[in-house]
Amino acid sequence: MLATFDTLNTVGVTLERALEVARHADTTRDFTPTLPGPRGPVTVGLSTGTSGTQGVFLVGPDEQARWAGTVLRHLLPGGLRGLTRRHRVAFFLRADSPLYRSVQGGRLGLRFFDLLRPVPDLAHDLSAYRPTLIVGPPSVLRAVQRAGASVQGQRVISVAEVLEPDDAAHLSAWGEVVQVYQATEGLLALPCPHGHLHLNEAHVHFDLEPLDGGEPLGDGLHRPVITDLRRRTQPFIRHRLNDALRLHPDPCPCGQAARRVHSIAGRQDDALHLPGAAGETVTVWPDFLRGALASVPGLNEYHAEQTGPAALTLHLDPHDPATHALALHAVHAALLRTPADPERLTLTTRPLDPPAPGTKRRRVTRTWNPT
Repeated sequence: MLATFDTLNTVGVTLERALEVARHADTTRDFTPTLPGPRGPVTVGLSTGTSGTQGVFLVGPDEQARWAGTVLRHLLPGGLRGLTRRHRVAFFLRADSPLYRSVQGGRLGLRFFDLLRPVPDLAHDLSAYRPTLIVGPPSVLRAVQRAGASVQGQRVISVAEVLEPDDAAHLSAWGEVVQVYQATEGLLALPCPHGHLHLNEAHVHFDLEPLDGGEPLGDGLHRPVITDLRRRTQPFIRHRLNDALRLHPDPCPCGQAARRVHSIAGRQDDALHLPGAAGETVTVWPDFLRGALASVPGLNEYHAEQTGPAALTLHLDPHDPATHALALHAVHAALLRTPADPERLTLTTRPLDPPAPGTKRRRVTRTWNPT
């Protein structure tokens, strides 16, 4: 996509120019500039680059309006009828954008909370703002919550990271918790009135490739190949993503025909390749390990990192003898239920370093790559 960016977009924007505008905005923290296009101003956005490559997206004015309408319909409490009352939206993201501000106006006020600011300052300003809706990565919202933010809102909307049960449970003190699945490639899944996540099949066609490979842990896992039916500025046609999704087998009580997402297992390049009982390499998906560590009492945060063919390091907060022992036991017991052999694996722990401001949380990663 990036190698042919100049010819794949339809508004004559080069990758060099798009990166120049996006990176200047990121450096100056002024996210208002756009680029001229044949049908009006073009918004330029930059992904966080968690897959190893920083992606660029272009959105035209008609697509921006459609995005705003779709988001308001699905995310406002009561849908578009929710605009009968005044809403204050707190938006926690690393970068602001004219795309996000397109929902602002009339009864809907929006305030951007810059993730590069200190967490205590964000907590103080959020309490003073008294939002009715809060949008942001769950790890950031939890940090702000732990810093003492006091909020009585209506809804918390998780974006940019996988929403896990422990985050949802804590954030429910601020209101109903729902999630959005959005990437550089577009708006991919949205919550229904029951709070369940559905593929955005009214606007995006999904081909789902099975990823099970015959392994028990892979049952129900799919890799999406998307074709956006609406975007013209930067078309996405038969574009294969690097995500692994689990679909829900049962229809949703909301009655939508769009398929329901049970969970986002994680990125394929975060899947662990661990030794099996016979020394073969087997796959363990990130959501399985996250489930094991979520059960450890007193564990505030963690990062599991595969650093070698048979080496797994658990970065823990707190890193004390009790948490160390409980985390090792939970992972060992969980791996016994998988094709992996924990006896062939070296498990170590170390303290979890504080994340850099604006960094997207990935709780399970693989920094070792098999040759």
